[in-house]
Amino acid sequence: MKKVGHVCVFGRANAGKSTLINKILGFNLLPMTSKPQTTRENVKAIYNDDESQIIFVDTPGIFKPHGKLGTILLKTAKSSLEGVDVIVYVVAADEAPNFELTQLLSKIDIPIILAYNKIDKVNVKIGEDRLSRYLNSFGKKAIDVVHLSAKNGYGLDDLLSKIKALLPFGQEEYSTEIVSDRPREYIISEMIREQCMIFLKEEVPHSIFIDIKHIQEEEDRLEIIGDIIVEKDSERGILIGKGGKMISKISQASEKRIYDYFGLPTSVRMLVKTIKDWRNDDRYLKKFGFEE
Repeated sequence: MKKVGHVCVFGRANAGKSTLINKILGFNLLPMTSKPQTTRENVKAIYNDDESQIIFVDTPGIFKPHGKLGTILLKTAKSSLEGVDVIVYVVAADEAPNFELTQLLSKIDIPIILAYNKIDKVNVKIGEDRLSRYLNSFGKKAIDVVHLSAKNGYGLDDLLSKIKALLPFGQEEYSTEIVSDRPREYIISEMIREQCMIFLKEEVPHSIFIDIKHIQEEEDRLEIIGDIIVEKDSERGILIGKGGKMISKISQASEKRIYDYFGLPTSVRMLVKTIKDWRNDDRYLKKFGFEE
């Protein structure tokens, strides 16, 4: 019998949560960029080894919400703390401490591992001082700590060992062939959105939604057709680019990303459409799957 349980990976925006989960899985399931708000939903990523099945729940990074979508994402992230066996609280060592989340977590009766990430990016003395302040902010609640550089793979074995020690023995919830609770359409849409975030200016990616219309698989090839939704005509122009160069770059990078994951030659054809202020429009939030 294996150690089996649910682990919420929680933290502020851009702390490295998705990078951490991808490194543990050994491949890139979740989108990763340097921009905040990369993750928009609670996504389960399933890790298996001979000793355990760990269902990691990747959550939207905590940030000051902007508009209706931002408020929904904040509630989505906080809801992920319910019914899990362990919370991995990811903190970026290279950022000034913020104790808002420790106040929330200190009141929750669930074991917490503080994953002190990006330790390679900060002076040791400064980093340890910040860590001490984080631990003090939890008051009397016992907190385990793992020093990490998720991007470089440092500390992952230690983290997995501590997680397994806190999980109960049980029956596997998923087949070992399943790596996520999300369907193929969702994974592909996130891969395309990831490439938009990589290539586009800072202000554009947050208004983007990828609406997959059609996935055709035949003769060992994927054909993907869909829409990239933005909020302003000016954003649409940036996304298409002069002579269609930007959308071409995004499509080609998406084809490679999808091929690397599914192992199938892929064609990505996306139209860019403007839906003004969709992130504050209840009709489109519901249509795109973002509901209170």
